[in-house]
Amino acid sequence: MKTTDQEIIAGLDIGTTKICVVIGKRSNSGIEIIGVGHSPSHGVRQGMVVNMEITAAAIRKAVNEAELMAGCEVHTVVVGIADKYIQGQNSLGVVRVKSGEVSEQDISRVLESARTIPLSANREILHIIPREFIIGDQHDINQPLGMTCSRLEVKTHIVSAASTSIRNIVKACNLAGLQASSIILQSLASAEAVLMLEERELGVVLIDIGGGTTDIAVLANGALQDTAELPVAGNHLTNDLSVGMRILRHEAEWIKCLHGCCLQNMVDKYEKVEVSASGGRDKKYVLRRDIAYILEARADELFSLIARELRHSEYDGELVAGAVITGGSSLLPGMVELAEQVLNMPVRLGSPINIKGLVDVLRQPIYATGVGLVLYGFRTECVQQRVNADENSTVVHRATRLIQRMWKEFV
Repeated sequence: MKTTDQEIIAGLDIGTTKICVVIGKRSNSGIEIIGVGHSPSHGVRQGMVVNMEITAAAIRKAVNEAELMAGCEVHTVVVGIADKYIQGQNSLGVVRVKSGEVSEQDISRVLESARTIPLSANREILHIIPREFIIGDQHDINQPLGMTCSRLEVKTHIVSAASTSIRNIVKACNLAGLQASSIILQSLASAEAVLMLEERELGVVLIDIGGGTTDIAVLANGALQDTAELPVAGNHLTNDLSVGMRILRHEAEWIKCLHGCCLQNMVDKYEKVEVSASGGRDKKYVLRRDIAYILEARADELFSLIARELRHSEYDGELVAGAVITGGSSLLPGMVELAEQVLNMPVRLGSPINIKGLVDVLRQPIYATGVGLVLYGFRTECVQQRVNADENSTVVHRATRLIQRMWKEFV
């Protein structure tokens, strides 16, 4: 018997190098992943849709593949977003508690109060995430419901995105025959898939190294505290190899994946690799150590930028659990070791955890966002439902209205 819409959630990861669709359903033993599909992404640049038709076709191909594996049809998707125009900022909300006891309405009002921040006309709020509630002199409150007070405060982290980026993602989904039920920050989804509860409590930085952008999320005390997007990622490693070795870009990508390493001292200094010279007519040999030299320089720059972001945050030196790196580029040999050197903290590779079903297939960093979108969707009760095209045009506003329910996830 086919799985119905109401039983499944599909996550759509629109990346710069690949488009991935993951389908999950809720079972008695947890969330079971029942289908996955992916296709090359040629219509996206640094997380932004630049060719609508090509992107829509790639989405449709990935969806068809996932549907075939899952034995069901997908009509709506939870979509991830990550581009250089994503912005995160902290905000404070304050309300008077008239009844003397905090109710759900008071919590909704204080969260609404926190969203009154200056935003340009071309930006939309994606997430309003409670960092901590404050009652009197008592801080670090996760659940204020029922507490006695006359004044309720909340510290939040607000994530916003460019309206055009959001609309283009929604339109690409529509062209592919899908409706976007929610737009979710990709680093938030990845954190859902790869982080352990204890890491969230102790303090951890999630680093999702994709093709076009690197997404950073700082979590502590069980909640998201800070986010950042860096326009340096896997494609920059490939481009550096292409220029440095004077080879075509597709050849550079192949060399990076097959022979790449981010630390020179991990490579035999005499080992050679055969590559095609620019134009593809001649072959030449290069030292694998030279490949590592180029990749290490760019990866070192990336982690130096991340270290600078952390120094500017209030959690510099407070992340007891260290860093978790995920995303396709995190698989390069030496990436974890280099991150430990530059960031001066323990680092581990992050793959999806706490899932059932296609575990052997999906327990890889490249599926962190796709799996995380499914888990996030189930956690926030984004139950699949059919919607009209005119309703879908207000997806961001519908997602914003979900915030009053979403706060329960983070407290």
